[in-house]
Amino acid sequence: MTGHPTRSLSIRGLLLPLIVASASAATTLVDSSGSLTKSLLPSPTGGDGIVALLSSPGTPGNLFSSSTTVTVENNIISAPGASLEESSGILGRGVASAAAGSIAGAVVLTGVTLADVEVGLDGTRHGRTLAELFASVLRMEKKEGVKTLMIAVQSDSADDVSLDTEDIEEVVEEIFDSVAAAVGVDDELSDYFSIQSTFVSTSEDVAKVMSEAQSAAKSSSLPKSVPTAFSDMYKRVTSASDDADPTPVAEAILACNDAYSRASRTSRAKIASWKHRISRNLLVPKFGARSSALLTRTLDLFDRDTMAAAGLPLAGEQRLAVRKKLQDRTEGILKSLFDDQMAILEKNTLKRLQLTLLRKMGKDVDASQFYESNAEALRVAAFAFESAASSLEVPSMSLTKSKAVQDMKGKLNNALITFPDSPAAKIKSLAKVEQTVSKKKEPTEGSINVALDLVAMIRPDGFGNLQGFAGYQLGPHSVTVGVHNDADDPGVISQFGGVRPAFLRVQPKLKIEVEL
Repeated sequence: MTGHPTRSLSIRGLLLPLIVASASAATTLVDSSGSLTKSLLPSPTGGDGIVALLSSPGTPGNLFSSSTTVTVENNIISAPGASLEESSGILGRGVASAAAGSIAGAVVLTGVTLADVEVGLDGTRHGRTLAELFASVLRMEKKEGVKTLMIAVQSDSADDVSLDTEDIEEVVEEIFDSVAAAVGVDDELSDYFSIQSTFVSTSEDVAKVMSEAQSAAKSSSLPKSVPTAFSDMYKRVTSASDDADPTPVAEAILACNDAYSRASRTSRAKIASWKHRISRNLLVPKFGARSSALLTRTLDLFDRDTMAAAGLPLAGEQRLAVRKKLQDRTEGILKSLFDDQMAILEKNTLKRLQLTLLRKMGKDVDASQFYESNAEALRVAAFAFESAASSLEVPSMSLTKSKAVQDMKGKLNNALITFPDSPAAKIKSLAKVEQTVSKKKEPTEGSINVALDLVAMIRPDGFGNLQGFAGYQLGPHSVTVGVHNDADDPGVISQFGGVRPAFLRVQPKLKIEVEL
């Protein structure tokens, strides 16, 4: 990368130092103690813009340059980012990187690792660097166009992972919103910066990132007084008192957001098990006491993690707002579970009452005494519902059984009144009638019945042009006589083997029926 006094050339795994003469020597703007030097910021030539390179001295093997001072070389201001250590001095607060990023046309945040991305930038030194930068930009009280903020995530070229740019942008936007809330403005991140994230694993990737940053800086306007722009901004950032510095407030607000996420995750597992049980039409044992304890434990966890934010201006108000959001969310879920269980309990109670009425219906209770005889079943069902509903009550959330019990009594009375006309009652009545009608009378004693059937056939001479039958039945006996003049018919003779059929043929049949 242009502007570094040394480069590394890799030949067959050996790193050989390669000395490169820079076009111009680096100029120190702020020394390691945090004091401004008398050097001025060189004015860019040829339409170039200013690029702020925010380094991270704590990142091992950083591919970008890293130092404990603020230097400028070839229109690139290199400034150290913030540190999480309290004794890191004024530069460890990130004021130099905030001043450089405020006047630059493009900003490159370096030293970000995959581990930083996974845990969230808001909880790392990079989150503090960005908070100082956003606070400085918002304190300017004027918008000078949208700048490019490039986040270079350092990784091993052998790592087969993908970069979730949307997640990084969401975290950066959350940091900006917390700083804006601390400053007391309603501006959006998109009004100031365009976020880009990319992997860097080689020197070629570094050169590509810097080239894109320099191209983006050209489209941004330069400060009015370039030579003194950095020193003026640096003095403005460092002169801000601790009370007016929004960064601690922003960090407290971010801590509130993190506490909200942790508290939500803590209660999520328990609520998920309850939802699964309710989905199978089962009630949660002692739901009222357990849900009240869950709500108290969730809010206590949030209060413990955000106690430091209570005493800070604006952060205390934001803490109360986030706490209210957590409480409303948890109470809303518990109320939904309460309503679902009340519906299940109501359904089960009505079903049990109907089964009780069906059983009593099978005892031939007189219709005039039906309602009076089932008053006891009605009272038992109402008492069972009220007892089960008592275990679901959460008085601290105004989830009581009083209205549900009143509605249930009305529904039970209506179920009793309409039961005779219900489909279940009609089906059982129809089944009872069918059983009575289809019931067969059992014989009182055994019997034997005898019947005689006679069938006679007269076949006189002729060719089948006359045919007739006559029958007579006397009790169980019967006589059937038929006449057919087909004795001369060749077809009939052939059926009997060439012999004429008999003139008269009688076939008796004896039937005997025995009942035991």
